[in-house]
Amino acid sequence: MEFLEALRQGRFQPTAAYSDFMYLTEKHEHSLFCFYEGKDSAYYVPRIKRFTAAYQNMLCGGREKVLEVYRLIAGHAEYDCYKKAFFIDRDFNLPLTPHSPPIFETPCYAIENFYVSIEVFQDILKNSLHLSERNEAYQTCVRLFMDRQHEFHQATLLFNAWYACLISLKNSTNEQTGVNLDEKFPKGFISFTDLNAVSAHYTFDTLKQTFANALDVPETVLEAKKAEFAICQYHQEFRGKYELWFVLTFIELILKDSKTTKTFLKEKINFSFSDKLSNDQAIELFSIHAETPDSLYEYLRQVTS
Repeated sequence: MEFLEALRQGRFQPTAAYSDFMYLTEKHEHSLFCFYEGKDSAYYVPRIKRFTAAYQNMLCGGREKVLEVYRLIAGHAEYDCYKKAFFIDRDFNLPLTPHSPPIFETPCYAIENFYVSIEVFQDILKNSLHLSERNEAYQTCVRLFMDRQHEFHQATLLFNAWYACLISLKNSTNEQTGVNLDEKFPKGFISFTDLNAVSAHYTFDTLKQTFANALDVPETVLEAKKAEFAICQYHQEFRGKYELWFVLTFIELILKDSKTTKTFLKEKINFSFSDKLSNDQAIELFSIHAETPDSLYEYLRQVTS
């Protein structure tokens, strides 16, 4: 094949996922080739299996890596005959324009946001923590979750608005944001060490001092974004890794309360897994409870037909 020969001669450097795709098409020509960000396959695979048992996973890295592989493949007609699916998070970007072949983009910030609604939490309580709706502990957990999640969103609104402004600047100027974030909210920015309350301990000045290499966000632009975010569906629009971190921290705190302090929960809640789950572990463990948008099912029907 032309691409394999080009690869052997070193005429270009495709990503590892693209190399895997070129290799696997010769052995799995009838499979659905699925390209993901990071380890998002843990969410998507159970849903893909509803439509096909023949699929190949291609882990690309971040959103831009998926789009890079997409462009590499879409530019060569000899790969049009294979079934392909591309999955990306929207993050704080504007919705992607229609592509052919189509790309699935989350209607929320990221796949983690499919795990953080009150309905998903209630499902986790019933099916992973084994609490009945009639149980007083269940009602207490639901009430506390709603109260603390509301406080968490108020405490993180400024940060999300600021980071969304950075992404807009990056997209308009092609400059890097100058900020690298992990899955936990920055240490010291909020207090969430028990079930009593969530509170913020940072300001715009704190952000500028902590992230000294970040692009400069005008305060007027930030205030406009804060006003926009003040009326959004927080659990859908805010950064997904932080949203899931809140849920996991909350679960950790209710388990701790039920075992030791018993301030809110008088009986021990049993959980057969580690009290401290990473985001990646939670995405896999709670995948059965996570929401599935209609647009994803429609996409999978289209790419598997």
